[in-house]
Amino acid sequence: MSGRRVLALYGALLLGFAAVVCRLYWLCSNTGYAARASAQSEAVLRLPAARGNFYDCDGLPLTGLSEQWLALCFPGEGSYARLYPYADADGQAVLYRERNASRPFLLEVAQDVRVLGVRCYAVPRRYAAAPLAEHLIGYLDGEGRGAAGLEAALDDILSTGGQDILRCAVTAQGRLRRGSEPVLEKASAAAQGVRLTLSRSIQRAAEGVAAESMAAGCILILEAGSGKVRACVSRPGFDPAHVGESLTAPDSPLLNRALSAYAVGSVFKPVVAAAALEAGEGDFVRDCPGYDSLNGQVYRCAGSVPHGLVGLGGALEKSCNGYFIELGRRLGPERVRQMAAALGFGKGQDIAAGLRASAGVLPEAETLENEGQFANFCFGQGELLATPLQAAGMMNAIAAGGVYRSPLFVECVVDEATGEELAPLAHGSARRVFSEEMAKRLQGLLAGVVAEGTGQQAAPAEGTAAGKTGTAQTGQFREGEELKNYWFAGFYPADRPRWTIVVMQDAQTEPEVSSAAVFARLCDALAAGEDG
Repeated sequence: MSGRRVLALYGALLLGFAAVVCRLYWLCSNTGYAARASAQSEAVLRLPAARGNFYDCDGLPLTGLSEQWLALCFPGEGSYARLYPYADADGQAVLYRERNASRPFLLEVAQDVRVLGVRCYAVPRRYAAAPLAEHLIGYLDGEGRGAAGLEAALDDILSTGGQDILRCAVTAQGRLRRGSEPVLEKASAAAQGVRLTLSRSIQRAAEGVAAESMAAGCILILEAGSGKVRACVSRPGFDPAHVGESLTAPDSPLLNRALSAYAVGSVFKPVVAAAALEAGEGDFVRDCPGYDSLNGQVYRCAGSVPHGLVGLGGALEKSCNGYFIELGRRLGPERVRQMAAALGFGKGQDIAAGLRASAGVLPEAETLENEGQFANFCFGQGELLATPLQAAGMMNAIAAGGVYRSPLFVECVVDEATGEELAPLAHGSARRVFSEEMAKRLQGLLAGVVAEGTGQQAAPAEGTAAGKTGTAQTGQFREGEELKNYWFAGFYPADRPRWTIVVMQDAQTEPEVSSAAVFARLCDALAAGEDG
């Protein structure tokens, strides 16, 4: 080979080597390639976003009461075999799906599994195994956002927390690099919580009574002086962590019965009594033959039992339909309807922005011009529909000396780190509906219902109580028997009311435990809590 050819060959080799060096320099200085290489050698896992909790009136948590564990799984560690016994059905499906994964992943497990040599991280469990006030609080969707109840209504407040991030240096096979450890970066933003008016101890006690006594229905307990709701229970319950299981279940477990409208029956009669006292008709007396007839329509008292001469007190004690029909005629539809409206019937109530209780149905004045419609209205039937919340507001006005207070469920936003109140979420409203003297008269009349009348099963073990029974026809039948709504609305103690309580059992042929007896058990539980 000639010298000229050798020089040419060497020149070509040098030129190619220079091009390779320049290319390598360019690649090394390209930040995009560097970022992609870094991403391929680092796995970033996000723990569940921090979400503000609900707290009771004393600052005790209603959510986030316990912890759940997330196991960090790497390929090649035998995670499938080791963790399978500690995962639920969904977790086992994840293990099966990810058993040959080339990236690490997080798996929810039943307990801390660090003893197995698996890295594990504790995060708050949103709902307890026995959840509190699940119908009021609601539940989350698959993305961790509020889907129902207060979770949905207050989602913008509760979802302000940050998200912890787990960084892992991994090999090309997704395994943890030798000599490195996962790094947990804590979120900088603190979550905001919401304080409710509920009392955790009273809520838990009411749920215990409901579980023992009721198949379907609800319980409301209000603090009489303030109108704040201390317990809100709806039955049957559901698991907010597994809502899908209840979507097709019988008896509508996702329905919050406390905020839904029902036929009320004789629980409405105190409204007519209040209208009569205000109009000076409180001394009206009627001889009851066990029924009343109007334009060929017969309206019977319970069992068609004749009550004889009854006044207002006796008519409430015996729940005499005929008396209240005749009393209504003396008052006229306008007076009775105005009293019902003043006591909250026919009006919806905002629980929080985006969550509203049903308005029910307060018949229009034109409807009540029909004598038959008005007769039914006077003992709580016909077109009248009301929520247990409305019945509680009405009864609470009597217990609170004639002042109507809108029942309250939420109080304020709180800083979870310090407990500091940040912003109010509701403002109580109060208006006088009737005089304190008239309220005292009504309190005495309703105390007679428990002492001598249809509500004797509502008598607590200690002290006195007052209230009104109600059995409302629904027009629905099961195996030839009509389903009815069974109510008791009252207050305890009768002489110095502290608690207003409403019990409603819906769509029953005959409940195993009467609503009056459930009321008595709640009074006993409240008394035991005060003694404790």
